[in-house]
Formats: sequence, C-alpha cells, structure tokens
Amino acid sequence: MEHSEAAEDLVRAAKAYRRTEKAHEEARQALKQAAVAALAAGVKQSEVVRTTGWTREYLRRLRKKTA
Repeated sequence: MEHSEAAEDLVRAAKAYRRTEKAHEEARQALKQAAVAALAAGVKQSEVVRTTGWTREYLRRLRKKTA
C-alpha cells in the first residue's frame, strides 16, 4: 500500500468513526439504563452480565451511581 493510499484510508476511517461515535454513546447510555432497570426488576445479575458483557463489579458501580 502506498503512502497516499494509506493516508486516504486513514481519513475515511476517521470520518466513519466520528459519524458513528454519537450513536454509539447514545446506545451505550440506553444499555446502562436498561441494565439498571433489569436488575431493579429482579433479573439475575449473571444474566445481565452475560447479555451486556460487562462485569459484576461494573454493574454494581452503575447501580450505586443511579441509586
């Protein structure tokens, strides 16, 4: 790959990342809220961990932060 082609690929990738960054953060916030709500509704922590991919410790911190 030539220098100019690599630089163009880098610019395209950076633009694509910036375009999707806001949507990703919004989805992350929605997932946090859904996880805390699920725990409050009695969904087992192990199920929330499995579904979200987050650790039990991270879920405890989220729950504590929203309490």
